[in-house]
Amino acid sequence: MPTRRFQKGDRKPSNSGRKKGTPNKFTTLKQAFLNSFNSKEMGGEKGMTDVFSANSFTKREFYKLISKMLPSNVTVDGDLNVTFQASEKFTPKVENEKK
Repeated sequence: MPTRRFQKGDRKPSNSGRKKGTPNKFTTLKQAFLNSFNSKEMGGEKGMTDVFSANSFTKREFYKLISKMLPSNVTVDGDLNVTFQASEKFTPKVENEKK
């Protein structure tokens, strides 16, 4: 048992952290989610679409859920061309516009 609290610059104790070979809980949860998504009982992609498109609350919950599955940081080395194509016409609302 350490006699004082961990301070920046201290070495990490050798017995700290997840043991080698122990699955990450998020990876395990994600796999369980994907397995149930692919099951006949859940209806796969169509079943999920039906549930999440039912109303604005479930749509919002879907976007919250999917945002947690996307990478939070992406690093790209080299040249990159990006093309964005909107599926619907979008007109931004401009406030305090001079007339």
